Amino acid sequence: MASGPFEVVGTLARLWRYPVKSMLGEQLTDAPVERRGLVGDRRFAVWDAEGKFGSCKNSRRFRRMDGLLDFRGGSDDGAAAYLVAPDGARHAVPSPGADAAVRAHLRREDVRIMAEAEVAHHDAAPLHLLSAASLDWYAHALDGVPADERRLRPNLLVDLPGLPAFAEDGWEGRQVRIGAGADAVLARWMKQTERCRTLTVEQDGLPRAAQGLKVLAGRGLNLGVYLEVLEGGRLRVGDPVALSV
Repeated sequence: MASGPFEVVGTLARLWRYPVKSMLGEQLTDAPVERRGLVGDRRFAVWDAEGKFGSCKNSRRFRRMDGLLDFRGGSDDGAAAYLVAPDGARHAVPSPGADAAVRAHLRREDVRIMAEAEVAHHDAAPLHLLSAASLDWYAHALDGVPADERRLRPNLLVDLPGLPAFAEDGWEGRQVRIGAGADAVLARWMKQTERCRTLTVEQDGLPRAAQGLKVLAGRGLNLGVYLEVLEGGRLRVGDPVALSV
């Protein structure tokens, strides 16, 4: 499905998966990828009685549930997921124990952890990519408030030597190949990533950032880009990142 030649522009610096939507994720060294995205990414979510998914925001699909970022999601193989509760207890996902831990922490009895069904758990696309230069710009813009990619929650953090911040915004209409050989993943730029209040929330040792969204006002709240997967494979930290030319 690849079209024409590709030019290597950088490398895959870090790789993240979020087995339970809107909880903290796990940093990986490698992971299989399918058309849906990283295997096991956001496969589970906290649902309320109306079928809305727990998030940091309210929308047609999502329901704001403060406290989910106090949990960490993990997966042993991309299929068998678990969560670590604020008290350090580990629970298989889904399970009565995981549901009980979430209900107690959120102080609501109408929620449970469910696997993805007909409606996708992803915000907008299978993969979320952010360049290291864009991350550096954001961290500087916060003016002393600590920030790294955990606050921005990408799947792929890519290093693009010699390219400025927001270079990924200009990939519209282009394909992105990550890796080499039969395992290479082929994706296509979809759109910029519109941010929400997740950027402002205290999480994983990062303090609250009241200006987390304000610094993006001049960019239409956009930072990073979404990709759709054209051909699955396996991603490894250090893989070359190439663009169609």
